[in-house]
Amino acid sequence: MLALIGLAGLLDTLRHADARVATVAWRLQTANVADCRDTAPLPGFSIDMLDQYRDSERAEAQATLALREWPQISAVVPGSAAAKAGIRVGDEIVAVNDVPMPRAQGGRPSYERTALAAAAITAGLARPPAKLGLRARTVYISGDPGCKSEVQLVPGPRLDAQADGHYVRLSGAMYEFTTNDAELAFAVAHELAHNLFPEAHRVAGGGKRQRAAELAADRLAIAMMARAGYDTGAVIPLLERLARRRRLSWLDGTHPAWQPRIAAAAAAVAAFSAPAR
Repeated sequence: MLALIGLAGLLDTLRHADARVATVAWRLQTANVADCRDTAPLPGFSIDMLDQYRDSERAEAQATLALREWPQISAVVPGSAAAKAGIRVGDEIVAVNDVPMPRAQGGRPSYERTALAAAAITAGLARPPAKLGLRARTVYISGDPGCKSEVQLVPGPRLDAQADGHYVRLSGAMYEFTTNDAELAFAVAHELAHNLFPEAHRVAGGGKRQRAAELAADRLAIAMMARAGYDTGAVIPLLERLARRRRLSWLDGTHPAWQPRIAAAAAAVAAFSAPAR
């Protein structure tokens, strides 16, 4: 589908996807903060930098997104502290607490400068309020209390989602596979659970303990969805479609067989049901 649209349209589509993922993640993380051991103030916005794009894409990114040398706000979560502070998509952050932000350097595409900029924002929010020097004005922001984890949407054709203890990474293919915000919330919440709750922590090498962690992540994700007001009834249709695609297979020993996994998820849905909002 994405191959059928021009680069400018693709960049706009990716920005929209980033905004959806950021909003779903923020809603899950803030609604479940009371149950998370590790918490942090969440900025309520995402950033983009020119260095992330290939040489062949940078001219269009400059023309379509007005990306320049500074980190740019690519998404603002409605209702977040950032939105209330008047931060807008397209704002450029030139400094945090009067310390200049990393600038795009060109060369090979890399998220390194974006990661440095995100780390500077996180450090600033650790002692609120953080002073954000934007190109045309100054904004003070304290963030929103939330479960501590970074959530990213990354391009890729593989139907996959991963958690490494700090980051949650959702592939573009998995994003497109979900059909609504509730299904997207389960995909994000399952990986957040791996990062946030000891009983769902990933176990190296697979085996029985890892399969138990996957079941725990499903159950915790459904509870997180319910607290955030998402329709938990979306979980079983998503898992059934994944099973038909035979992805996240039990054959490698890291995931339970689909039939008992779906049955366990159905029991959790019955226990933690919530109406859509």
